[in-house]
Amino acid sequence: MSYRQYFSISALNPMGLLRKNKNADLNDLDNIKIPKELPIIPLFGRPIFPSSVSTVLITPESLGNYFKKNKLQKNTQVGLFLTQKKFLDLYEEDVFNADPNFSDQKAKEDLQKQKQKGKEEKKSKKNGFGLGNGMDDFQMFKKIFDEDDSTFSNTKSGEEYNMSRIQELNQIHQVGVYGKIIDSYKAPINEKTEQYLVVSGLKRIHAKSCEWKGDHLSAQVEEYTTAKYDPYDEEIRGYTLNIIETINKFLELKPMAMPRLSLALNNYRFYTPNSICNLIGVMVTSRREELQEILNEQNILRRLEKCLTLSLTELEYNEIQLKINKILRDKIQELQRKYFLQQQLTILRDELGMKSDSTKIVKVKFEKILKDPKNHFPKHVTEAIQDQLTRLEYLSSSSAEFNNIRNYLDWITCLPWNKYRKENLDIPYARKILEEDHFGLKEIKKSILEFIAVGNLKKKFSGKILCLVGAPGVGKTSIGKSIARALNREYFRYSLGGLTDVSQLKGFKRTYVGALPGIFIQALKKLKTSNPVIVLDEVDKMGKTYKGDPASALLEALDPEQNSEFMDHFLDLPFDLSKVLFVMTANVIETIPRPLLDRMEILRISGYVQEEKIQIAKHYLIPRAMVESGLNENQAEITEEALNILIKDYCREEGVRNLKKHIEKIFRKVAFEIADNSNDGSQKLDNTNSNSNGNKSIKKNHDFKKIIVDQNNLSKFVGKPIFLEERIFKKPTVGVVTGLAWSAYGGSLLFIESVKSEYDDYFEIIESESDLILQNNTHNETNDHNIIIKPEDEESTDEGLTISNEKTKINKETFKKKTRKKRGHLKITGQLGNVMKESSQIAYSFAKKFLRKLKPNNDFLEVSRIHTHCPEGSIKKDGPSAGVTMVTSLISLALNKPIKENLAMTGEITLTGKILPVGGIKEKILAARRSGITQLIFPKENQRDWDELENYITKGLTAYFVPNYSELYKIAFPIEK
Repeated sequence: MSYRQYFSISALNPMGLLRKNKNADLNDLDNIKIPKELPIIPLFGRPIFPSSVSTVLITPESLGNYFKKNKLQKNTQVGLFLTQKKFLDLYEEDVFNADPNFSDQKAKEDLQKQKQKGKEEKKSKKNGFGLGNGMDDFQMFKKIFDEDDSTFSNTKSGEEYNMSRIQELNQIHQVGVYGKIIDSYKAPINEKTEQYLVVSGLKRIHAKSCEWKGDHLSAQVEEYTTAKYDPYDEEIRGYTLNIIETINKFLELKPMAMPRLSLALNNYRFYTPNSICNLIGVMVTSRREELQEILNEQNILRRLEKCLTLSLTELEYNEIQLKINKILRDKIQELQRKYFLQQQLTILRDELGMKSDSTKIVKVKFEKILKDPKNHFPKHVTEAIQDQLTRLEYLSSSSAEFNNIRNYLDWITCLPWNKYRKENLDIPYARKILEEDHFGLKEIKKSILEFIAVGNLKKKFSGKILCLVGAPGVGKTSIGKSIARALNREYFRYSLGGLTDVSQLKGFKRTYVGALPGIFIQALKKLKTSNPVIVLDEVDKMGKTYKGDPASALLEALDPEQNSEFMDHFLDLPFDLSKVLFVMTANVIETIPRPLLDRMEILRISGYVQEEKIQIAKHYLIPRAMVESGLNENQAEITEEALNILIKDYCREEGVRNLKKHIEKIFRKVAFEIADNSNDGSQKLDNTNSNSNGNKSIKKNHDFKKIIVDQNNLSKFVGKPIFLEERIFKKPTVGVVTGLAWSAYGGSLLFIESVKSEYDDYFEIIESESDLILQNNTHNETNDHNIIIKPEDEESTDEGLTISNEKTKINKETFKKKTRKKRGHLKITGQLGNVMKESSQIAYSFAKKFLRKLKPNNDFLEVSRIHTHCPEGSIKKDGPSAGVTMVTSLISLALNKPIKENLAMTGEITLTGKILPVGGIKEKILAARRSGITQLIFPKENQRDWDELENYITKGLTAYFVPNYSELYKIAFPIEK
């Protein structure tokens, strides 16, 4: 509530009459005569009640000129009427356009700043229109209520209007207040001086008609009186006492309002119901329509009832407001307490000589970093730092926002903006590093040197995305480390396996508590360079959840066309990742999204043959494991024969990780033997597997015994062999063919077995005149065969047919003639995938066609129930490369002839007999070498893969490359001479 509004309440003694005589009676107001015609002042905020004072803002020039012509007499009589709501809406929308001299924007600004405190009243004593004691009260209570502007009302501080819009009587409420102008003053508002009137309400009046006269609106009025009532009526007295009690409660909630309101109550002696209603009308903050209803009401009982309702509502509002203020006050006090304690702590730190982490020190720190010539911040980064430092000036060092900004500035200033490590693009040096770190991998090293050669010619090595694909343990991650060493770059590795949250890559928004940048920005901060080698492992094992798709998020970070302005969510600033060399690793590429795969350079790493594993073990694994175990060459040794057995019987996988584990296990046992026997001065190790000649694997020296691990005592260190003979069929068998398979874990042998099923299952007997149809009821397949048995003559019966629950027996003496319906069936088992199941159906269809052409009289596949199985049923198998193997197995069974010895094959078969190329040729060859198979059959188009292999891989092997199955048949089933 403004001081002006409270003055309306405190000045319930109009014109100072009652202040002069405390014993004056309110009936003195009855002697005031009301003119029949009055100039009208429309009110737009809320009505004015009798016995109250309010200020009115005069905006139209015409009305101001009217009062100027009348010399602003102190007792100028006016009619104060509230405008209708529909006219108020019209006024708020376009009243500012009615008068061409009236500023639309100016009026809107005036409405928005109606509660400007005290500026208008400061000039009230300088305008020559004194208010006597009443104005002294006004000035005094201005000081009291400057800090409590919401005590009594939420309405406008002064009424604003434009007279030119009032034309008819229905645009205003017909019940208003007869009043007098008691003062006038000017006050500056929005760089313009406005004129105010101070008016006093005296009596209620009723407007009978109105018309525009010259420069003002005039109305014919009459006094509006209350209906007669008994002042001693108990119901009226009850309402009056309740209202007074409500006012007292209100004074308890608003102690600042108590002095003046109590003074007004004592001086005015509110014992009449109408005066109390007028007081309530001024005091409450209700809607303008509700206040106008109090002014309109002539029945005193209904008027008191409405006033009591409004006063109780006002009291409830103030109680809620008081509760809210108390909560806010408690919070403010707590914040102030923390602030004072923080200031005391700062002073104590300064007195003790401790470094203070104040805003000034933090700002100086970052300004020093910004001015350091060693830091080459881009322009947009410099601007971001300066903006954050500007925000930092207005924050307390104890606030949470201060810590967030400081953390953000720490990250920005610690990043290697435009800082690059000098790289080495010398090809001989890179070749030397690659040879030192890895054995073999000729094609991979060649591809890496080609990338370095391009950078050497361009004098810079731009960012690339290399994807190394291969089985586990083949050295994909270590190759990435060797690339970084060869280029003289920093190295960083991060595993993407199981990653499902995009924020791990692109960072978290700073609005989150504990937010951090993504892994790329963290890596650059750690390495302090913008051109490192970042290895991202297991890119084929990323997940996808409601938190986003990390594979899609990688596109922006890895694509050289986009990552020059990589946007991290935490930094919210573009960072250049185009100079970063990304090396991805994966076991398979089928699970990598196609858009991401298209941006990679795929380098396949095949497994190692036994000769390569032996060299890797000698030159890399054994020396490292020996150092890690605290041994030297004079204490332990592993012979080459032991390595051969270890690789063949224990470590057949494509990589060398498992071989490394077994070598470390051997040296740990050797170290234990040495340490356990060190107290005795000798090492003893029983050789339980020594040969019959008594040769021992422990060679003695004068000081100690060197422990040698050979083929005789290897099992004592690593246990019994894990892999037995992989070839479960050492000799050719009818219906059994060896195939070659390849998976993410390397190559392996795949055996296909086919056998004929006997007709000794359950049967169902069906009679049809002279035929008996026996159907196999064991399976529900649609391909179940039918057997038609015809009796010798028509008089034969089914007495010779015996049925049991276990087996159906057919008496051959009863039926001499038996025929079969040509209907074969193929059953497949071995946990095969969908692709392999389709391959079996294709193989079965082609085998029947090929056999019919090869042996027209052989209908074995047409009428027989055949069961085809792939051993090791616990292992899932899938892929199209076993097509030719299945066809050969069925042909071998139909011809009752085994295939050529030491022969394995791979290839996809079509219904027309074409053999399509397959993948993983090197891995399949390695699997064949491990098993001692020397003859291999491949599709014709895979010959280029064979030609690219090293000689030591293909040495001792015979490969056949066939375009169709007819040529494969000639190789698998050679004609006997």
